[in-house]
Amino acid sequence: MLATVKDIVTFLEGIAPPNLAESWDNTGLAVGDNEHPVKKVLVALDVIDSVIDEAVEIGADLILTHHPMLLFRKIDRIIKNDALGKQIYKLIENEIAALSAHTNLDVAKGGTNDVLAEIIGLTNVEILKGTYTEELRKIVVYVPQSHLEVVREAMCNAGGGHIGGYSHCTFQTQGEGTFLPLAGASPYIGKEGALEKTAECRLESIALLNKVDGIIEALKAVHPYEEVAYDIYPVEQKGKKEGIGRIGDLEKPMLFSEFAKRLKDKLNIDDILRLVGDPNQEIRRIGLCTGSGVEFMAAAKKQGADLYLTGDLKFHEAQKALEMGLCVGDITHYASEVIIVPILQKALQQEAKEKGWTLEVVCSKVNGQTFWSI
Repeated sequence: MLATVKDIVTFLEGIAPPNLAESWDNTGLAVGDNEHPVKKVLVALDVIDSVIDEAVEIGADLILTHHPMLLFRKIDRIIKNDALGKQIYKLIENEIAALSAHTNLDVAKGGTNDVLAEIIGLTNVEILKGTYTEELRKIVVYVPQSHLEVVREAMCNAGGGHIGGYSHCTFQTQGEGTFLPLAGASPYIGKEGALEKTAECRLESIALLNKVDGIIEALKAVHPYEEVAYDIYPVEQKGKKEGIGRIGDLEKPMLFSEFAKRLKDKLNIDDILRLVGDPNQEIRRIGLCTGSGVEFMAAAKKQGADLYLTGDLKFHEAQKALEMGLCVGDITHYASEVIIVPILQKALQQEAKEKGWTLEVVCSKVNGQTFWSI
C-alpha cells in the first residue's frame, strides 16, 4: 500500500501540531498535491537547489524539511528564471512535494530542542519559555440510562476525559428530564403534544478545546434522542504547557573549555566554534534554543543557566551576555537543527512500518552548512 502526500502531512502534524507554530511561521505543505502517491521521501534541513537536485536524482516524491521553503518570502509571481520560481517549477515538473515542520517542531515534545538537550546530556529538562497552553472545556450531555455507556465511550474515544495519565475521566449524576414533543417531532420517548418526564443522567467530562467539535459529533452519532441536549462550559484551569527552548542540568559540572570540546564533538562541528565567557568557568546548568534564539538568553540566565547555546549570535548580543555573567556557545543555526533530520527519518520509517506503507525514507547527503572559514 502506498502513502499519499496527505498521509505524510497527517503524520507530521501528529508529532508537530500546527497550533504550536508561531503566528509568523509558514509551516506545512508549500508545494504539492495531497492525493499524490509517495514511494520515497527525502529528509533534509532546507529546500535548497542542491537538495531539490538530490530529490530528482534519487526519485523522491516528497522533500520533508525543518525549514519552510517559503519562509519570509512573499510571492507576487512565479517566474521560471528567478531563484524561487526555478525551484517551484522544478518541484512541480518532477512531481515532488515540499513539506515542513518549523517552530511547531521546535516547541513539540521530542522536537529539535529536546533532541539537542539529549545529545549534550542534560537532566531535569524543562521548557525555557512557554509559548502555548492548551485550553480546556467541560462538556455536559443529558442521556437516558439505557445509552449512558455507549455515549460515554463515544465521548472518550473522541478525545474527552483525558487527564494526565488517565483516560475515560467522567462524572455522572441522575435526575429527571422533561420535554414536550411539538408537531412534526419524532421523539425516542414520549408522544407528540404530551409532556414527557424521564430518568436521565447528566454525564460530564473535560476536553481540549480543539477536540470539542469531534466529541460533540461522536456523542450525537450514538445518542438516541432526535435533539441532543448538551452544554459546553469554559473552565479556568489550563492543559499542558508547551514552549520554546529548554533548560537543564549536567550530571556533573565541567569547565566551560572542557564542555566546549565535548560539544563540538557531539554536534560534529568541523568548523570554528564561537564561544563567549571565561573558559575556566564551571558549567552546571545549560539553557538552549536551536536555530536563532538569542532573544531567550536573558530568560536562561534568570533561570540559573551558566551557559546558553544557540545560533546566529551577534557582537553586541555577546557583549550583553558578558555583562550578565553568562557563557554562550554559538553552535551555528545549521548544526543546532540538522540533528532533527535523522530523527524525522526514523519516525517516518516507523510510521510506514506500522501503517503498512511501501515507503523509503532517506536522509539528505547535502551539507547545508552555509558558512565556511579559513
